[in-house]
Amino acid sequence: MSEKIRVLLADDHPLMTEGLRLTIGGWEEFEVIGVASDGAEAAELCRKLKPDLVILDMQMPKLSGPEVISRIKAEIPEMRFVALTTFDDAETVRQAMDAGCSGFLLKVIEPDKLKASLLSIMGGMNVYDRDVMAHMHESLSRKTEVEFTQREVKMLRLVSQGMTNAEIADRLNLRPGTVKNMISLLLSKTGCISRAHLARYAVDQRLVD
Repeated sequence: MSEKIRVLLADDHPLMTEGLRLTIGGWEEFEVIGVASDGAEAAELCRKLKPDLVILDMQMPKLSGPEVISRIKAEIPEMRFVALTTFDDAETVRQAMDAGCSGFLLKVIEPDKLKASLLSIMGGMNVYDRDVMAHMHESLSRKTEVEFTQREVKMLRLVSQGMTNAEIADRLNLRPGTVKNMISLLLSKTGCISRAHLARYAVDQRLVD
């Protein structure tokens, strides 16, 4: 690899960032260019340093991981983010994925697996911890008996057709912000982790043809 992958680390636990800095900095493919101790500093360094890859915790002071990702992806869409956290609950995973996170890994990951995951993400893949995804599927299976309003069923049908929020808003005569909120509620209600997952859920539950 001719150029090193420039990495920014963000975690409010100094021991964690120092361990990552030493580990990742020892790999020839990577270069750690900055360390942030809270979400606001992470966002600032993303704008200033423009790293190729940001590895961040989900729960940080000032701004959460998903908030950092959402803000920076809106400004620098090509920047890749990886959540490295101890939190594997469904809501945290969903927030990270909705924000545009390319990977969701647990802090107990072994160094060689972390390296392979980061290289895969830089190659254009999304990488999610197997145990996390198993937890998500279990969460979804516990929510199979869910009741929906007629408008929610219409929303599910349009999402399953691949429509954007703007297109759904136009079809249902709603504000785009209302559509966004409704989809967020549907994700929470069903335990789904993305729009694609929500569309598959709708088909599996025979809510759409």
